[in-house]
Amino acid sequence: MRGVPDRQRADLEQELRASLADDIDARVEGGAEAKTAEREAIVELGDPIVLAARYAGRPLHLVGPELYADWRRLLTVLEFIIVPIVVATLVIVGAVKGDTFGGIVGGAVWTGLSVGVHLAFWVTVTFVLIERSPSMAAKKLMIWTPDMLPETAAQRTSRTEFIVETVLAALFLTAFVLSPFVSPFTDAAGAVVPLFDPWIWQSGILIVLVLVPLLQVGAGALKLRGHWTMPYAVAATLIDVAGAIAIIVLGATDHLLNPAFFDAAGWPQSVIGVTNIVVIVVGALAIATSAWENIRSVRRA
Repeated sequence: MRGVPDRQRADLEQELRASLADDIDARVEGGAEAKTAEREAIVELGDPIVLAARYAGRPLHLVGPELYADWRRLLTVLEFIIVPIVVATLVIVGAVKGDTFGGIVGGAVWTGLSVGVHLAFWVTVTFVLIERSPSMAAKKLMIWTPDMLPETAAQRTSRTEFIVETVLAALFLTAFVLSPFVSPFTDAAGAVVPLFDPWIWQSGILIVLVLVPLLQVGAGALKLRGHWTMPYAVAATLIDVAGAIAIIVLGATDHLLNPAFFDAAGWPQSVIGVTNIVVIVVGALAIATSAWENIRSVRRA
């Protein structure tokens, strides 16, 4: 009786007592001992939590079948939009403030996870309350239409798009790899003054900057051929994130452009700072959109 509303308790208690008494009497008349008959009658009633929910008309689930599709659709959209935006914003703010790379990544990842958990919790709580509100439970929050179906692979992936991405990747790699050897400026010793900071070639980050475009072309080929699966989407996301992080590191540590090149060209050094900020923003946006695009593209294949 503790599990039913106060206004129902008196009537339900009388009904339940009478039902139990009749059941016990019937079992005793059938030859059972009084204690055994009482126990069997109570066992037949079942779990009191389940019984109380049936009397009170309450659901025994968090989100039932009527609202489950709406809950899943809304939570998925929020997780894939809000969490990346929060992470990207924190990365940008940390880079502008001059925080360490570990501090930027650690803070962004931890906050992103916290935001994701809070989103899941509060969206679920909202649907739980709706499920238990008589005036709302029977209403559909979203009316499904065929327009909500994902587009087909032919509509979303084209050979032209793949060719353009491949050509751009090839141009980028060619320009990047040749930049230490091709420049309109030389120093006093006659050595080439490259556009990009020589630190890139002195560190292991060069490997990431070269491998990421190549692997992205491979991912594009898999999409084009329709061999796109969730493991491939996760791997492509990790590749994109690695490339974006490498770009953010270059911008945040001021190791992207070569100051000597700007001196030789007579350009203001302030352009380097502006370029670093732009690069950091682009890298953060790439992280924010990569997971959503790659995982959503699984449904295109």
